[in-house]
Amino acid sequence: MISIRKSLLSLAVASVVATPLMVSAEGFGTVSANVALVTDYYFRGISQTDNDGAIQGGFDWSHESGIYAGVWGSNVAFADDDNGAVSLEMDTYLGFANEIGDTGIGYDVSVLRYNYNNSPRYETTEWTIGLSYSYFSASYSYSSDWFDTDDSSDYVSLGFDYDELPMGLAFSASVGKSFGDAYDKKNGDGVKDFEYIDYKVGVSKDYAGVTFDLSYVGNDLSDSECNSYGYNANHGNCDDRFILSVSKAIEDTSKSSDSSSLTINANVALVTDYYFRGISQTQNDGAVQGGFDYSHDSGVYVGVWASNVAFADDVNGDVNLEVDTYLGFANEIGDTGIGYDVSVLRYNYNNSPRYETTEWTFGLSYSYFSASYSYSSDWFDTDDSSDYVSLGFDYDELPMGLAFSASVGKSFGDAYDKKNGDGVKDFEYTDYKLGVNRDFAGVNVDLSYVGNDLSDSECDSYGYSSSQGNCDDRFILTLSKGF
Repeated sequence: MISIRKSLLSLAVASVVATPLMVSAEGFGTVSANVALVTDYYFRGISQTDNDGAIQGGFDWSHESGIYAGVWGSNVAFADDDNGAVSLEMDTYLGFANEIGDTGIGYDVSVLRYNYNNSPRYETTEWTIGLSYSYFSASYSYSSDWFDTDDSSDYVSLGFDYDELPMGLAFSASVGKSFGDAYDKKNGDGVKDFEYIDYKVGVSKDYAGVTFDLSYVGNDLSDSECNSYGYNANHGNCDDRFILSVSKAIEDTSKSSDSSSLTINANVALVTDYYFRGISQTQNDGAVQGGFDYSHDSGVYVGVWASNVAFADDVNGDVNLEVDTYLGFANEIGDTGIGYDVSVLRYNYNNSPRYETTEWTFGLSYSYFSASYSYSSDWFDTDDSSDYVSLGFDYDELPMGLAFSASVGKSFGDAYDKKNGDGVKDFEYTDYKLGVNRDFAGVNVDLSYVGNDLSDSECDSYGYSSSQGNCDDRFILTLSKGF
């Protein structure tokens, strides 16, 4: 079993080793990226996020010979009875795709490993062979041990993709069937065949390099069959539903918008830990992060950013997704070289409306230096205000293409006063970060050391678990790409 953290580290090391070839050897291969925000992550007709949204993204390496490899991740929401909540899926894959002579028939052979945080027993390997011709595609997938069932799984699918509709619309449709020993439910009456069919019909359109897709997905499972697979039919995890997806891939960067003043950018990152102001938001585990930004040449910008998280709301249950929305204005003060940025950001969490928080920020920058001040009148359901000041330094002129970054911040205000029988104790704290990064084949690899000056009792008072190391100093590895 390969842990999420180790998988990311191995990928980064591989990137470092391969970089001289990528840079100097023509035809070695290309690295691309993708990111998507979806209203529900479905897999073969079944929701993996309890009918909630997801942030998804990954990186791919491909060679002109047809060989490719990649990593892709998404937040999920289900439980492992032995290890607790499972909030992150991280898949790794290797394949070969090409064409059969000049027939126009494409083929694709691949192996994929499904990996989950907190749940090594669910990790599964699946082999797939696919064929495509014109608008049509077909594939067959096989696993010898399907998600801890000790039984084999088979999956066949047919697809149709047509991108020549009026108004730049594209149509897609697919149908698949899951069968094999893993879908036989064994009980006192013998064996009942629970194989099932899933389907999808959708339309999509590209705008300013971003793809908007609206699809109707579903399956023919009964509620009892849904429950037998470990999904909750009462939550509608196997119900038919509409899914909206907003996505962007690296190859879309060549597409321009209808207006020269309009720019829509995207970003994606895989990190070994999502920290916020020195504190882990993912229980010291990995995260998939990404978002979309619209900016105008006047300086106005608006965007959305998301990450999986892992903490609990005592009222509403597990919280596994953060989606932040923001609006701002950035520009320069005359010709002084001093930049300024004024913004408002809304922190949003699935299953936890009481944690939703609005924060205002004002920032200044000059040369390699930056400073900012942030304020919230009600910080994460405390009914108290929060202040945050930070200083940053970014220097990108080191040898070998390396860049250095450092920052320090202080959280203070009424929200950081712990009220108890002895009166008020000031729990304000300082966080810090030191990091080095470098671009490899268009992907930024960053290794940072982050931490804070919180004691274990102060960490626990904020609702984080010091026993799990959520407030400990630690190294964090990040692979990111903006496009």
